[in-house]
Amino acid sequence: MFGIFKKKPKELPNFEFLKNYQDKEKYFIRTMQWDWLDDKMIHAIDNKSPRMITMGEWPQQIFLDADGQKTIEEYVIWMANQFSHGKVPENFDESMILTIEDLIADGEMLRLVNEKTKLPYYLEKPKSKQDIDKAHALMVEDGYLKKE
Repeated sequence: MFGIFKKKPKELPNFEFLKNYQDKEKYFIRTMQWDWLDDKMIHAIDNKSPRMITMGEWPQQIFLDADGQKTIEEYVIWMANQFSHGKVPENFDESMILTIEDLIADGEMLRLVNEKTKLPYYLEKPKSKQDIDKAHALMVEDGYLKKE
């Protein structure tokens, strides 16, 4: 009688691109330090060349979510579930995957790994929220920075 109040499970698109994507079971992790430029925009810090990288809304969200704790498949499905019922854009899976690939190709801002991977201290938080000495020591220890 009260079944009208039950939530129907969300119906997601078929996601053919995701189903056929060879790296869907890989985890993705950011490889650059970052910080906030203002209350909405970040910049990634490329230690290999003197450049500061800003991104559009979707690439930025993917970069921030690249914590090594979810596979590409899990992430695409989770993001699709954030949309209102029936509002997932057409080719959403393809768009998300191609953006991840762009972030990998553009100076290797992201990297794919086979297992869940915890972000190191110096990549986890915004640079302004880190202990500078601790971050520097860990970056040198990990080989992220060359010894001076």
